[in-house]
Order: sequence, then structure tokens, then C-alpha cells
Amino acid sequence: MTTTNVLGSEGTLHPMARAAVKRAQQTALENQIKDLRAELHAYTKQPAPVPQVGATGQRGEKGEAGRDGKDGKNGKDGRDAVGVNGHHGTNGRDGKDGAAGPDSAAVLASTRAELANVLAKFEDLKLVVNAIHGQNRQCDEYINFLRQKAAARRKS
Repeated sequence: MTTTNVLGSEGTLHPMARAAVKRAQQTALENQIKDLRAELHAYTKQPAPVPQVGATGQRGEKGEAGRDGKDGKNGKDGRDAVGVNGHHGTNGRDGKDGAAGPDSAAVLASTRAELANVLAKFEDLKLVVNAIHGQNRQCDEYINFLRQKAAARRKS
């Protein structure tokens, strides 16, 4: 990946900057894919159109009475209302038979180790950012020096 600076010459990106650009491009593509999927989902999941119903008309005449019903068979006799209680299992041994949870001291120690690891990575990242910032500042000063030199040549 090459870049063109203010004076028109080409240069290469720092490997870390190149990786940052790739990550940004990948994130942008992933966001576009998410948007397209959401749009496709919204397009394919539209509700069916509601049919149009006209105004209610006048009520018609009452119809003739139907034939008489006949008596049905009697059902089975029911059980008592309460029912039969099921078998109760044995009680546990006051939590001693369950799996032991994680030791709080071990969890605290692992959390502190993770935090120290993150802070160490943060310091490394801070050094890299400061180095890139310093390099950019140095390049800016050099570009200004070259511009002043070019301006001085034009005047003479």
C-alpha cells in the first residue's frame, strides 16, 4: 500500500498503520453486510396486505329452527378432586452434595492478572501511538522545511 505525500512523492505506510487501515476497511465492509442483511430481512418479512372490506349491509331474516338435539352418553366417573400425591424424593445434604463454586480468591487473582495484562498492552499501545505521533510531527516539520526551501529558491 503506497501513499502520496504533499509534495507528490510516493511512500509506504508503516506496517501498524497498514494493519489499522485494513481493520477499518474490514469493519466498514462488515457494517455494509449487516445493513444489507437487515434490508433483505425487512424486504422478505413484510406482512401480507390486509383485504379491503366494504360497508356492513342490512341484517337478513331469521332462519328456521334446527332439529332437536338428543341426549348424549354419560361420561366416566371422575376421581376425587384432590388427586393422588406423587412420590417425594429424598432431601439433599444441605448443599454438600452439590458442585463447589469457584474459589473467590482464585477468581480475584485471575481477574487481577487479566487486568495487569490489559494494562501492559495499553502501555505498549501508548508507546506505539506516541511513536507514530512523533514520526508524523517530524515528517510535518520536514515538509515545512522543504516548502520553505522551495519558496526560497523561487525568490532567488
